[in-house]
Amino acid sequence: MAIVTSDLRIGLVGAGMVAEHHVKAWQACEGARLVAIADPNKQRAGTRAKQAGKLPTFTDLQDMVSHLDLDAVDIVAPVGLHAALIKQAADLGMHVLCQKPLVASAHEGNALLAALPNTPSSPRVMVHENWRWRSPYQALKALHLEDIKSFEMRVESAGLLEDASGNYPALERQPFFADLNRFLVFEVLIHHLDTLAFLFGPLSIKSAELSRRCPDIQGEDYARIDLMAGGVKGTLTGDFCVEGARPLPTDILRVSGRIDVLIDGWSLTVGGQPTQQWAAETAYQDGYTATIQHFVDALGSGKPFATSAATGVELLRIVERIYSLADWQPQSDVR
Repeated sequence: MAIVTSDLRIGLVGAGMVAEHHVKAWQACEGARLVAIADPNKQRAGTRAKQAGKLPTFTDLQDMVSHLDLDAVDIVAPVGLHAALIKQAADLGMHVLCQKPLVASAHEGNALLAALPNTPSSPRVMVHENWRWRSPYQALKALHLEDIKSFEMRVESAGLLEDASGNYPALERQPFFADLNRFLVFEVLIHHLDTLAFLFGPLSIKSAELSRRCPDIQGEDYARIDLMAGGVKGTLTGDFCVEGARPLPTDILRVSGRIDVLIDGWSLTVGGQPTQQWAAETAYQDGYTATIQHFVDALGSGKPFATSAATGVELLRIVERIYSLADWQPQSDVR
């Protein structure tokens, strides 16, 4: 496996909303530096370039690599572009960090894996799954809990309830949510499924229920999933229409066993005793920073990525099983 021994030169591909957090993470990263940004939207690219320190901007990946030598790219583009961008970057000899979901389907993921070069010196691909790198989950993992009996995870938001202005906070923040045929599981809970696998072990989906209440989206806004994770029985529930909840999703994870544990947002309680509290704004960014640092560190050491491309495809298989078990039919009667 090829080991990187000098600072990486990184190109950011995509300059949308979450790209701000990628820029900040690269600025804090040791062993790499962001050197350019590519996005067809010049204004968006310029905003991120200014944030990053007046970096050069380009219209797309090809434009960027025609002007600069890069070691790796960080792809923050829409999921429909991921496969082509990953293949293009790998063919050019660049390592790839790609936002989740890796691609649109497990079938497309299998085709991508088959098309990528696979030798000890080949470029490597990692999926950017930052939820597992959030401080409360890393702290829980470090407890090395034994005799876990069950878990219950809830993801609650009022983002798809109309606010005082008659708007949906989730759609104001990320308008593309409205057009997704598969929304809550594919776009949001995929993070939490990966986190549960990280905490407890491989996932096995037993049953799933999906529904939609918000009239202005096509996909589901409620999900209840019964599953096993590493042999531990649990449930994962997501609901974006919770009265009184915050517009942004809040995670609540209860772990029952010899020692009970509660993660409520950015706080950790162990055995009924408050243990640690993280500041939300900095902790949110820290998840991105830790993910990106892991990418760079793994390239430097030759160790496997925590979330390889193959891991991303397996997660898509799990997501598709959930939709299949729920017999989900997306809505087309959106106002």
